[in-house]
Amino acid sequence: PRRHNVIPAELLAMFRFEMSDEEAVPLWADSFIYSIIDDAQKQFCRFTRGIEDARSFRLTVAINKEWYPIDERILHIRSAISARGIPVPMVPLERMGEQGLRFDGSTGPIKALIPGLEKRTLRAVPVPSVAEVLSLQTYRLPETIPADGQADFEIDEHHHQHLQLWMKHRAYGVQDSEVYDKRKEAEFEARFKTYCDGVKTEQSRLNKPVGTVAYGG
Repeated sequence: PRRHNVIPAELLAMFRFEMSDEEAVPLWADSFIYSIIDDAQKQFCRFTRGIEDARSFRLTVAINKEWYPIDERILHIRSAISARGIPVPMVPLERMGEQGLRFDGSTGPIKALIPGLEKRTLRAVPVPSVAEVLSLQTYRLPETIPADGQADFEIDEHHHQHLQLWMKHRAYGVQDSEVYDKRKEAEFEARFKTYCDGVKTEQSRLNKPVGTVAYGG
């Protein structure tokens, strides 16, 4: 995935400046700020499309195995492609009948994957009689930013400064008499969600509908 030069340490410094938290003994520890930077980037992806990724995830289909777990980093599966280049559709349970799919114990090469029957799990139809590896095209969560902040962002650079809205929401929500502010906590949460709504609308204009299926529990 594409990486950018802006690093979490720069966002930490910006946060301290805007929150007037540059004293020798700060109100918020670096480790806490990095944790809410990580949370902000992940929440941004949950509220928008997430990180496009066509390389990281594979689904290994095994003979007679129907059920397959979904990696927790995956927000949406856009499509699945066999090693032969054949698409394997994601079919909601409600549409199985119209596509002639049934859980009747029949076997054969995989025709479809059915989401939503169990949490973060796909079911293959029919029961696979051929072992193969599917490539998953996904939208996913970004990699976790460690406690020392030594990582790059994965979301586009022009969104980085707006992560502060969620960071301030989290910071003002700390149950401490020096920093807790219920009004500001709610205000910054609302502003962050409004920004994400705008980004999602922009993404919808720039991308044709892809029929994604969400997995969130």
